[in-house]
Amino acid sequence: MYYVLRLALIFVTATFNAHGHGDVDLRVEIEPTETGIVKTEEIEFRFQLVDTKSNSLVGEDALRISHERKLHLIIYDPALKEFQHLHPVANDDSWVIPVKFNRSGEYWFWAQGELLDGEDFSSPVRVTVDIKDPAWPTPPTLSDLRSGSDGISVVTLSKERLKAGKMAMLSVELSRNDGTEPVNSPYLGAFAHVIAVFSDADSLIHVHPMDTANPNQGMLHATFPNAGYYRLWIQFMDAGTLRTVPLSVRVF
Repeated sequence: MYYVLRLALIFVTATFNAHGHGDVDLRVEIEPTETGIVKTEEIEFRFQLVDTKSNSLVGEDALRISHERKLHLIIYDPALKEFQHLHPVANDDSWVIPVKFNRSGEYWFWAQGELLDGEDFSSPVRVTVDIKDPAWPTPPTLSDLRSGSDGISVVTLSKERLKAGKMAMLSVELSRNDGTEPVNSPYLGAFAHVIAVFSDADSLIHVHPMDTANPNQGMLHATFPNAGYYRLWIQFMDAGTLRTVPLSVRVF
């Protein structure tokens, strides 16, 4: 059984770059329909989106399809250990999606999409979860880890030195632990999806590597606004199975 929640809203200024565009202000706000601390591992997260410019609800008809979906929901915990990339569906004047938690913690939820006028939005809210398994310790401990695996698939980033505020160009190479070649296919219309979260967890970058002549190699263009460490989650399809590989980088 799912637990439906309503939450007090906490908003921050976000760095959101879904299509290589610049920073985006909070044009759209997310308003969950129930409040309270989550006490169960599975919930039905129901919320509304409000366009603060027109003071109107943002439904399915108010959004463009962006990477094959009307709406994306990014979820992670402050320790940058837990991660989900989900796709809510419209339900009357609300949006809804089942969510499962593995750990306690004060999670970040980011609703991301594109309005009909072409403006991107990335709207955050915090969700407090108190279940059997305790929260991961914070602050997160990150290093410059340019290669990682989910046990089967491997992602390797090139070693270029990254500078805050400067466009980075990193090659993204996909491989497998057993030495066989991955069978990469587009995931939501892109070579891969990369979510980069600063170590304080209160901002994120969402970018997509460009295709190259090698089907298992892409080129990532991204600007990291602050010096420090970033958690990266790289998602891609290998032989029809979605893979999610965590990495981390240091920015100077």
